[in-house]
Amino acid sequence: MKNYPNLKVVLAVFALLFLLISQSTFAQGTGKLKGSSAEERANFQTEWMKEKLHLDANQIQKVKDINLKYALKNEPVMKSSDGKLAKFRQLKANQNDKEAELKQVFSKEQFKQYEELKDELQEKMKERMQNS
Repeated sequence: MKNYPNLKVVLAVFALLFLLISQSTFAQGTGKLKGSSAEERANFQTEWMKEKLHLDANQIQKVKDINLKYALKNEPVMKSSDGKLAKFRQLKANQNDKEAELKQVFSKEQFKQYEELKDELQEKMKERMQNS
């Protein structure tokens, strides 16, 4: 493997892009949600989680509240003029907080499945970046 002097920057940008895309779309449908509101993104995420993780009615409301909370929290970060690394750090911190809250709502099996699906999305993004 070659030694890339800016590898940390490239990895940070990749991670930022992943967080931005996962926050704004969470799954497929990038075009549908471009320019969408925080509420629309939170609803999309909730529906995706409901379908993929088979949430019950009680979980759906809690997940919807969590998704909206963090969509609203991430909105000013994504729109800010801060540098990519600063945005990445804040979005990553928000994502960690969100996942801690989701872990309290999901069963162990659901949370494991959530992490697996998230990893799959990250792999797909990595492949797309390599192919373009």
